[in-house]
Amino acid sequence: MGFLLGAFGKLAAGRRVRQLQARMMRVQSKLRRATRNIETTSKMIETQKKMALNNLTLQQQTGNSYFGSAAWVEFYNSQVGAGSAQLDPKWAEYAQSGMPASGTSGMTSDPSYARYMNAVNNEKMKMEAYVAQQKNRIEEYFENLNDTMLEPLKQEEDSLQTEKDSLESQIQLAQADYDACKKMEQADAKNLAPNYTGQG
Repeated sequence: MGFLLGAFGKLAAGRRVRQLQARMMRVQSKLRRATRNIETTSKMIETQKKMALNNLTLQQQTGNSYFGSAAWVEFYNSQVGAGSAQLDPKWAEYAQSGMPASGTSGMTSDPSYARYMNAVNNEKMKMEAYVAQQKNRIEEYFENLNDTMLEPLKQEEDSLQTEKDSLESQIQLAQADYDACKKMEQADAKNLAPNYTGQG
């Protein structure tokens, strides 16, 4: 009786082990794919965020070099119209280099120069405020992107890892059942073996 129980038990446990191992292979494949997706998505988000911040820095640098330039003075003059509020384009050279341009000696004491520098500083302050605002928007955008794209992938990975851990335990139990049934079968097989010594 123990032989039959052991044999049938071994078959059932062996089938269970193979089924669990097949499930384990599928789960491991999904887990590897989920991990790759997390790495790829995370890298993509970081790259895009870095590009957005770099572009913002470039805008700020471009803006700062423009404010106070001769081109900006020309634009400023077109906005204020003709009159005493107009600025001398040579002053842009002074503001940029700190060195007096030809015909600009003593201009720092001129009230027009003060208006010029105030205008430049105001524009730079506006640029700084704009950059700070855009930086916050970029941070918020990519934080939302993490929540919507990355978190579901991480949850999937966590779920698959939990399933993998559970399967490992189940396989160990099924393998232990298989080994126990195999031993039972082998032990009773010895008892069923015919005795050819003639002494039984």
